[in-house]
Amino acid sequence: MLEHVLQMGPMLVLAGLVAGWVAEVVSRADGHGFIRDLAVGLVGSVVGGATIWVVVSSEAGMLVMFLIGCGGATLAILAQRRFWCSVRLGTTHHVGTVLIPSRPDGGGRAGH
Repeated sequence: MLEHVLQMGPMLVLAGLVAGWVAEVVSRADGHGFIRDLAVGLVGSVVGGATIWVVVSSEAGMLVMFLIGCGGATLAILAQRRFWCSVRLGTTHHVGTVLIPSRPDGGGRAGH
């Protein structure tokens, strides 16, 4: 079992890093930053891959584990994009807060 984990672990790490990099390249304008995308992709890949490995099969090959890792990373990045909005390019989004445009005199407010 240890040998299998040592073979599949790097594939999951590689899949997470690749998915994080692709997410940053594809959504550069509204992304969350290169390091954050890599980290979310890495965590999603390892968690998703480990879950599938334990629940379904521990006999999956390296390519299958890479694809499963990419799927887990993609789901994690999509969840991040959906529930944790970006604060880039002058757009300020906050989860749970409705932003109301400010008046010219600066009297705008943020409501809930």
